[in-house]
Amino acid sequence: MNQADLIARITTVLSGMEQVGAAFLGGSFGRGEADDYSDVDVYVVVSDAGEIANVLSALAGSVANVSPILFSKALPNARTVNSITTEWQRFDFTVVSKAEIAYFARDQIKPLFDRLNVVETLRAPAEHRRNLSPDGLLDIVNEFIRVLGLSVVVNGRDDVILAQTGTNLMRDMLIRIMALENPPQPQRGALSLRRSLTPAQYATLLSLPPLEATWPSTFGRTKAVAEQFFPRARALADELGAAWPEEFARVTLAHLQEKLGLKISSA
Repeated sequence: MNQADLIARITTVLSGMEQVGAAFLGGSFGRGEADDYSDVDVYVVVSDAGEIANVLSALAGSVANVSPILFSKALPNARTVNSITTEWQRFDFTVVSKAEIAYFARDQIKPLFDRLNVVETLRAPAEHRRNLSPDGLLDIVNEFIRVLGLSVVVNGRDDVILAQTGTNLMRDMLIRIMALENPPQPQRGALSLRRSLTPAQYATLLSLPPLEATWPSTFGRTKAVAEQFFPRARALADELGAAWPEEFARVTLAHLQEKLGLKISSA
């Protein structure tokens, strides 16, 4: 069963459920960005919010009608059933009310069927805006500096595995900063990283030194990540008018150099 077949089966099953008034493709299929590896995100629309719990329960018991199921579970948000078929096709059902679906823009979701005439209530496509405040940026920067400073602690305890975890956390914060450097984009899932970065940004991440379970390798990667992070984050801080944590950064970098001999440029 390919993705088109899966979507057709989902449409058949959902349209046969009396409580379901409409169904829309969301995620990459809704935005028209899907590829052969995309999961199928479906918003299942009910007329009233009071019906959500019952419909969610019905959906959890109906996923096998779509396709033989390898794995399925209701997520903690009490709105979504996540499923994987025996052919490793992935699909999610998220139950929303008619009033809630109206908050979506027309370029975010695609109707499978619409007995409630929900399409008429959808917002016009809106310009994407970068959701970044000075305080939000500084939360990332301060956390990066804090994790960087903890390199001294994990080295003192000779825990190179934990040090690798910290280095990967810092790399993930670098990725967040890279994505924020770019023009505003639609919100994408965790498996769509490459679409959120430019080719040059992605090449920079690929060029980071490989991470091995040794202190020289771990510190080498930490240094490379930090020297990419600081100038990028500082440029964003200047753009937003955020007060850069000068003393926190200065003292932390001096601490690393004194205790570990690790000299990191923040320029």
